[in-house]
Amino acid sequence: MTLLEPPVSAVPRAVRAAAASLRALSRASTPVLLVALARAADPPLTTEALAHGVAALVLAPELCARLVLRAFAAEVEVTPAALVVSGALRRIEVPAASIARARAWRVALPGPGLWLAMRSGIGLPFALAAREIEPLIAALARAGVSTEPDAALAYLRAREAGARRWWDRPAVAIGLASLLPAAVAFYAHQHIAFGGLLGEYYLMGPGAWLATALRYEVTSALYLLLWYVCFRIAAELCAWGGAFAAPAQAARVRWIAQRSTALLYYASIPSMLALRFLA
Repeated sequence: MTLLEPPVSAVPRAVRAAAASLRALSRASTPVLLVALARAADPPLTTEALAHGVAALVLAPELCARLVLRAFAAEVEVTPAALVVSGALRRIEVPAASIARARAWRVALPGPGLWLAMRSGIGLPFALAAREIEPLIAALARAGVSTEPDAALAYLRAREAGARRWWDRPAVAIGLASLLPAAVAFYAHQHIAFGGLLGEYYLMGPGAWLATALRYEVTSALYLLLWYVCFRIAAELCAWGGAFAAPAQAARVRWIAQRSTALLYYASIPSMLALRFLA
């Protein structure tokens, strides 16, 4: 017997579609906001307006998608005799012998997941979404349920095996990396507006000096958030396309996509900063 606890979610088709749409909106909004930021030159897009746009179009849909999946979180118990799904909203028991096969979602939205096909031809009223798909596949295999070895499954396995490196985590790629452009912009602003790095400090006090520094850091972090997510989208699209073009090379394609986009992302930060001051 294998007991899989949340974050497994048993989602009906309509719920999966809703959560997938919310997550897709969150991801698609980042290049839209980036284009709006680049085009808004007169007047420029303020930090407040950008923060409101990120909160409404990026963070809010992502939070709603997570809440939807959390609402349908379930414990999944897999035995040679049955598949038992127990959640706050439902409890379903399906004989393992009646399940013909499991099939990975072709598009991993709102995350990795499996459809379960019945031998009778009647589909189950839910699918299983899981942050880590391999334990679920292994548990079903022990119960005699095979999984179609297609390109979608190759993509999910490569995605799960290709764990993020430290330099590809948001805390580093956005939080830490934003310190450089923020510091350079803040330094330039202090010299231009107040004649020196501590000019505002002496003229208006430490509160105003720190508030300006914080404003530049928040602005820099918002810019890099949009830029980072766009590179992440590009990496995922390359990995997804590579998995469907050559399933056997899915892991290698993902490795190349992740490292190439990370290298381009970090190289672009000082490059854009230099272009900003040369313009």
